[in-house]
Amino acid sequence: MSLTRLLIKDFRNIENADLALSPGFNFLVGANGSGKTSVLEAIYTLGHGRAFRSLQPGRVIRHEQEAFVLHGRLQGEERETSIGLTKDKQGDSKVRIDGTDGHKIAELAHLMPMQLITPEGFTLLNGGPKYRRAFLDWGCFHNEAGFFTAWSNLKRLLKQRNAALRQVSRYEQLRPWDKELIPLAEQISTWRAEYSSAIAQDMADTCQQFLPEFSLTFSFQRGWEKETDYADVLERKL
Repeated sequence: MSLTRLLIKDFRNIENADLALSPGFNFLVGANGSGKTSVLEAIYTLGHGRAFRSLQPGRVIRHEQEAFVLHGRLQGEERETSIGLTKDKQGDSKVRIDGTDGHKIAELAHLMPMQLITPEGFTLLNGGPKYRRAFLDWGCFHNEAGFFTAWSNLKRLLKQRNAALRQVSRYEQLRPWDKELIPLAEQISTWRAEYSSAIAQDMADTCQQFLPEFSLTFSFQRGWEKETDYADVLERKL
């Protein structure tokens, strides 16, 4: 879907703004401090539920205001969708989709897939593996219907298992967690590998346009040896 209209209220230095956007390219032009980056951050926040320059809601709410309000109109091939996000200084959020409340931020992310590119974006290449995992997970989230549920359950089980590790002395005591954790980890690893393979050729073709003298290849490396079962890895690390 394309974002064709954006309404901003009390976000950063913007009191009120109503922007009509092109479904193609849009250029924001203005003096320093006029709010260009704030508009980009408002779009990002509408799709992610959080700003990219600050994790504290109070810092992006306009001075002496209690909350910010963002609304957007999305144009798809067959229908139009309206979305809205309100967040107060305590971090409480209200999500509205097509006039109804009670929705989750994850639903906004499904409707507004986007990728932020900034000067700090090189962390995808020269940063730690967590940045590349996050990049792959974002793609899997938009391509696999069951990914978010599996990913959330995996995070929960890992947290519980790590807490249990401090209290047990034998691997058998961890089997209840591992029985659920292992298939989730292997499924998520499979999704990551499939998504990596799917975008590898597009990435290589794009790089070829800018660096024709180079030939780039991409490969996915999971967090354990290819010939080893994840269950064996968990048991060995006890």
